[in-house]
Amino acid sequence: MNYVTEEGMKDLVKKLYDMKHIQRAEILDRVNEARKLGDLKENGDYKAAREDLSRIDIRIGELENYIASSQIISRDKIKNNVIRMLNKVKIKDHTRNKDLEYTIVSQAEADPIEGKISADSPIGKGLLGKKVGDRFMITIPIGEIEFEILEITS
Repeated sequence: MNYVTEEGMKDLVKKLYDMKHIQRAEILDRVNEARKLGDLKENGDYKAAREDLSRIDIRIGELENYIASSQIISRDKIKNNVIRMLNKVKIKDHTRNKDLEYTIVSQAEADPIEGKISADSPIGKGLLGKKVGDRFMITIPIGEIEFEILEITS
C-alpha cells in the first residue's frame, strides 16, 4: 500500500494523463512518420521510436499500478505522538551539529529541496515511529549519523 496526500494523488493522475494522452501520442506520431520512410529493418528512427513507445507503455503501467495501490491520507487525521507519514519533524543532526526539518511523504512526493523526504529513504525509515526526545543513529551512504527528535507536527 502506498500512502499519498490528496495533492500528491492529483499530481500523479496529471502525470499519468500527460503520459497517456500527450507523450504517448507524440511517440506514436514518430513511429508513424518513421514507418513512412521505408524499410523497417534498417530504419533507426523507427527502432528508436518503437523503443520509446515500449518504455512509456511500461512507465504508464507502473504509474497505473502505483495509483491503484495508493491510499489518500489526510493531514488532519495525523497524530503527533510518534513520527508517521505526513508528519513534519524537526531534528538535530548531532554528527554535523545541524537542525533540520523534514516532512515524511511517499516516494512519489519526495522532493529534498522542499524538505520532503520519502518514508522509504534511509532517513525516512529511521525516523518513522520515533518520539520527541529520542536519540538514535541512522546509517546512510556516507556513514552513520546521530539524530535527536526535537518536534513533531502535522
